[in-house]
Amino acid sequence: MARKPSEASHRKSEKFDDLNLTPIMSMLVILIPMLLAMFNFFEVKVQAVAAPKLGSGTTKSGDDKEKPLNLTVLISKTGFAIKLQDEHQSAFPPTMFAPISKDVILHEGTDASGATTEMQGEEYDYATLYDRLEELKAKFDKESTINIAAEMDIPWHVVARTIDAARVKLVGGPFQGERRLLDYSHAKPEMVPCKQDCNGDAELTADDVEPKEMFPRVVFVVAE
Repeated sequence: MARKPSEASHRKSEKFDDLNLTPIMSMLVILIPMLLAMFNFFEVKVQAVAAPKLGSGTTKSGDDKEKPLNLTVLISKTGFAIKLQDEHQSAFPPTMFAPISKDVILHEGTDASGATTEMQGEEYDYATLYDRLEELKAKFDKESTINIAAEMDIPWHVVARTIDAARVKLVGGPFQGERRLLDYSHAKPEMVPCKQDCNGDAELTADDVEPKEMFPRVVFVVAE
């Protein structure tokens, strides 16, 4: 349909204002530094290693205690396995390196209403893993590094709880019996005095305490 000459000239003269991008650019300027800062909170190391094989091992010299422990926890579908450098394994009984299989034990779960409740079922035995790592730490108190390797299809929450079992010493161990996982889950960290101001009040007092560390340096590895 033909338009009147007056309408055509009026349409050609219409102009559109430029979009105001200032609010969007302001949001990006704020969000980008925040995202970058969040990623700096965590340091994750990925290192390909050949985890030591289980064996009886022999002590070669008196300075074996100064050699790296190379403590490694392997997570599989069936449970955990602990490995050390061969030179150090002879310092412990063979039971230390026996597989920690999943077990039918009491643990916390949720019922149909979503409430937390105690239930019995197959679960990773984090309590036994913690007991063995605490025993290792007692003998090698200067060691602070633990290697953690997991099979490809292991859920992240299992890896996270494994890290928790290794990082901090708890009050009340060792954890044994049918309720060991529940007792372990409810245990509080053992607190020790800080060497410097921890609570931000600009002075070192009796209130400056922190959890006692076991193996705070966690390295994710690939076992070959």
